[in-house]
Amino acid sequence: MLPTIASVVVIAAGSMTILGVLFGVGLVLAARAFQTDQDPRLQAVLDELPGINCGACGYAGCQQYGEAVLEGEDIKLCVPGGPDCAAVLASIMGLEAEEQGEQKARLRAVVHCQGGRDKCGERFEYVGVDDCQAADLISGGPKACSYGCLGEGSCAKACPFGAIVMNEERLPVIDPDKCTACGICVATCPRDIISLVPVEQKIFLGCSSHDRGRSVKDICAVGCTACTLCARKDPNEAIVMEENLPVLDYEKAKGDFSVAADVCPMSCFVVEQEPETVAASAEKAEQNSG
Repeated sequence: MLPTIASVVVIAAGSMTILGVLFGVGLVLAARAFQTDQDPRLQAVLDELPGINCGACGYAGCQQYGEAVLEGEDIKLCVPGGPDCAAVLASIMGLEAEEQGEQKARLRAVVHCQGGRDKCGERFEYVGVDDCQAADLISGGPKACSYGCLGEGSCAKACPFGAIVMNEERLPVIDPDKCTACGICVATCPRDIISLVPVEQKIFLGCSSHDRGRSVKDICAVGCTACTLCARKDPNEAIVMEENLPVLDYEKAKGDFSVAADVCPMSCFVVEQEPETVAASAEKAEQNSG
């Protein structure tokens, strides 16, 4: 008597179930056979690390950095965690104060563009998703300046600490008290207009354009025209011109670029306000965006 379709289905299903169980048992046995003893300190290290996998330490994520710490890696590479995290890691690893090494200089993110809506126009109206990468794909983006901020807020969305909000000019405002210099915003920006500078640095260049002269003036009221005046007048000799942009040597100038900022005819330099004022500006921008 030939088997019915129903019986064939039942037999097939049963066979698959049995095979699944056998494979599962095999995987468990294989895992136990190849299992290595995990250092009990690893979980304590991972619990202390922020877990955002920003990569600022030079490793792919917190798991990889944690494993490297157990193998003797520098305990002060976690930028978001800062000194407090390093101190706990030192305790876990049983390090004395003199063995901890020197803490890396604290950094924070800054935006090298001041060309908001009132300073720099647009070539066309962008109608699409609120994403800078997407906007950049449409004929290089709507911004009149092909180097300027696209204003879609991808950096603000990517920041895991809520340190970035977009102001009414569609420019990022970064709260220095919340910024941990994790570098995620730097990697997210398709225009490469965000960088990390020392927290003590209160003056930095607010332009990223590599054009010069009239081609800049015609589209942006605060764009660098590559006039070289800042480099020629800087008493610290800490500014050099590269690809029509001033490059600032923060260490050589010891943070003092006040003369360069004063002589710049286009007001390209950002002279930062006191931290509490910047934080207040960020809070206002956040309220406006809400």
